[in-house]
Amino acid sequence: MFLVVASSTEPSWLWYATRGLGAATLIVLTCTVVLGIVTATRWMGRATPGFVAADLHRNLSLLALLLLTAHIATTVLDPFAHISVRDVLIPVGASYRPIWLGLGVVASEIMVAVIVTSLLRDRVGPRLWRIVHWAAYGSWPIAVVHGLGTGSDARAPWLIGVVTACVSAVILALLSRIGEGQRSTLPIRAGAAVVATLFVVIGGQWAINGPFQANWSARAGTPVLKTVKSVAHVGPGGFSDPLVGVMVRDASGNVAISMRDTIDTALTITVRSPNPNIETLPVVSIARGTKVLCTVPATAGTTLYAVCGKTRLTITLYGTATAVKSGGNITGRLDTTGPLA
Repeated sequence: MFLVVASSTEPSWLWYATRGLGAATLIVLTCTVVLGIVTATRWMGRATPGFVAADLHRNLSLLALLLLTAHIATTVLDPFAHISVRDVLIPVGASYRPIWLGLGVVASEIMVAVIVTSLLRDRVGPRLWRIVHWAAYGSWPIAVVHGLGTGSDARAPWLIGVVTACVSAVILALLSRIGEGQRSTLPIRAGAAVVATLFVVIGGQWAINGPFQANWSARAGTPVLKTVKSVAHVGPGGFSDPLVGVMVRDASGNVAISMRDTIDTALTITVRSPNPNIETLPVVSIARGTKVLCTVPATAGTTLYAVCGKTRLTITLYGTATAVKSGGNITGRLDTTGPLA
């Protein structure tokens, strides 16, 4: 029997941060939009000064901008999607899910324009401020579509719950606002009701047939990783390469591991538990392509030591607690004292 070191093989914290910050930004932006809609209905009551709602609306807007900035920063710093500074400034031409990322850029730029003109309202004038401020109502649905289209959690129950709650909150606020007003504004309110209905119906159908489907990642424009042609290590020197693979544990506790060298991709390693009738140590098999280089016993422990021909091998395995207990994806490292022909 051998052990696997229980350590994190999950993506970097930046990957989690950008997802969490994106959801947080949507929540705060939704609160800002809802507050902006219902303020016109005097929901705070006559005894509450108007500046309270105005200050709350402004502070939520600034908080949304802060979260958006952090979301963009972690997205650029995260190495997974290879999103550049250019990609978060220009809404076209990105390599990673270009349409949906571009919508996020548009929504963020509208949001920034609204906040900047609000801070400079006395200088830009009420007319320009009002025109730009109305654009905020367009940035919110774009942000929702961006989050579902670009995010990797579109099928996760927690994100579906967040998006459903945000959409419901805005729809309820719109219903409250549409139900009040002068007769002269009835055509505008009726138009808003039609637009909101179309968004819910069309957006819901798109989400069900798009981001909620298992094949959305490929359809959304996620770039395919290019396969690098395998090149065997040459020369008399040893090497140290990262490994990726999977571990399977059966009901009897026996373990089988299959891994591939990420540098010399033709090089594969399999490890299995010993046959209790004839073996006392785990068995390691090294192959390049279809050619088996060696099948040898290895010392048991958190690190496996074996000898393949004249080359000594050190195989260190890493896996999450779940993978160690039930099987799953693992990583590792192969260190050798010489080449593996």
